[in-house]
Amino acid sequence: MEIAGIFWDENSKKWLWVNIGSFIIGTIVFWWFLSIGIINLMTAFFLAILNFLVIPLAYYFLKYFVESKHQKIISKIMLVGCFGYALSVPIWLITVNLLIVAPWAPFQDLSIPLRNLFLPLLMLPSYGLAAYIMYRIGKKRDWRPPSYYID
Repeated sequence: MEIAGIFWDENSKKWLWVNIGSFIIGTIVFWWFLSIGIINLMTAFFLAILNFLVIPLAYYFLKYFVESKHQKIISKIMLVGCFGYALSVPIWLITVNLLIVAPWAPFQDLSIPLRNLFLPLLMLPSYGLAAYIMYRIGKKRDWRPPSYYID
């Protein structure tokens, strides 16, 4: 069995210890950030509570994704929705820089209210382009989930 398969099997058997370790490490990191002055007390409390809520949910959804009968649908949602959004942010930043922020940009002289309206509206076409790119990639791969096993 490959290294990733062995790692997943071991973590599946000891999921409680993996979660407890994640809680301990996450909580220590947040309180360490508080002690060196990176975050304030309210942020440390909020992140510590969020740590106890998010880690088990993330582990559950990861396990469901790997063992689900509906992997093709989940892959479509993940590729087009989540990875499309992640790709749209750099596309949006480049577009905003080319059209509004740069000194030679055509829309640099927009007034503040128009600029505040134009910036979020540029997110829609960038997300559409990124979602289309990810849809084409998923369709080319026949919506198979990525392989986590090392050959």
